[in-house]
Amino acid sequence: MTDVSLGEPARKMAKYESSSKEAKTGETRQTLVNGKGMPYVGLGTWLTKPEEVGANIITAARLGYRHFDCAERYQNQRDIGKAFSQLWKEGFDRSEFFITSKLWNTRHDKVEDSVKQTLKNLELEYLDLYLIHFPESFPAGASEEDMAAGKCPPANVPMKDTWTAMEGLVEKGLVKSIGVSNFAVCELEEILSYAKIPPAVNQVEVHPYNSSTALVEFCQSKKITVTAYSVLANQFFLDEVDPNNPRRAEIKLSPLLQHDVVVKTARKHKKTPAQVILRWCMQRQMVMLQKSLRKERLDENRDIFDFQLDEYVSLPYLFF
Repeated sequence: MTDVSLGEPARKMAKYESSSKEAKTGETRQTLVNGKGMPYVGLGTWLTKPEEVGANIITAARLGYRHFDCAERYQNQRDIGKAFSQLWKEGFDRSEFFITSKLWNTRHDKVEDSVKQTLKNLELEYLDLYLIHFPESFPAGASEEDMAAGKCPPANVPMKDTWTAMEGLVEKGLVKSIGVSNFAVCELEEILSYAKIPPAVNQVEVHPYNSSTALVEFCQSKKITVTAYSVLANQFFLDEVDPNNPRRAEIKLSPLLQHDVVVKTARKHKKTPAQVILRWCMQRQMVMLQKSLRKERLDENRDIFDFQLDEYVSLPYLFF
C-alpha cells in the first residue's frame, strides 16, 4: 500500500485537523481540563530494566524531556526516584517536569497509601498525574497472570469509592491531576456520572494499526486528554492480531515503521518513520509516550514540531 492520497478516510478524519497552538508557535504542551500543561512527548518506562532506567531518565532529561510516565506495576520506581534526585541536584527545576504514576489493580482500596508509597519510591513531594491503571480491582496478592487468566475473583471495590479516594489526593495536594488508563467509553461514562473532579487523562494504546477512533472522539468531546502508548505498534500488538483477520499475515510481515505508507511519508517530509507516527498522534491532539535507550533515537523522537502531515488522516486506514 503506497497510496497516501486523501479521500474518504480524509473526510472521515477531517475533524482531527490540527488547530493546536503548537502548529503555529512550537508550543509542546497540551492544556488539560484543569489548566495544567502536559508535554506532548513523554518517555515511557514500562519494561525498562531497573539497572537501565535511571540512566535513561537522566539522558532524556538532558535532551529536553520533561514528561515521564511511571507505574507501580513496572517495578522500577525506586531506580527512577534516584535519577530524579540526581537531576534536582544538577539544578533541574522540578516544576518544569510532568511526572505520572498509576494505581495498581490490587490497591483500589488503599489509594492514599499507594500514592504515598509511590512518592517515597520516586523521591517526590507530589505527582503531576495519578491514573487508575486498569478499570478493575483484585484482592491483595493476586498475580497479574491469574488476573489475566481469570483465576482470581475481583475484589469488588466500587469504582465510585476508588474515584472518590483519587479526588481526595488532589484535595490533599499529593497529586495535581487524576485520570485513568485503559478505560473504555462505558467505563468513562460511569466515572463522569459521579465525578466531582473529572478525569483529565485516559491513557490507552493508540497507533495507526489501532486508531481507536470512537474512543478518542468520545474522550475529546468530554475534554479528556488521550495519552497514547505503544504508538509505534510494538511486537505484542503484532503477535496478538486477531487470527481471523484476513490481513493478519500482511500485518505481521509489515511492522508499522516499515509500512510502505509510513516510509513514503517519512521520505517526503525528510523525517524518520517514528517521527511520522508521533506527529500523526499529535495532530490528533493526543499526548504520546515513546521509549528508547538510544540517545540519538530519544533526540529524534522529540523533533516533531517543525512539519505538518497533510496525509496523516489516511494513516489509521492502513489495514482496518
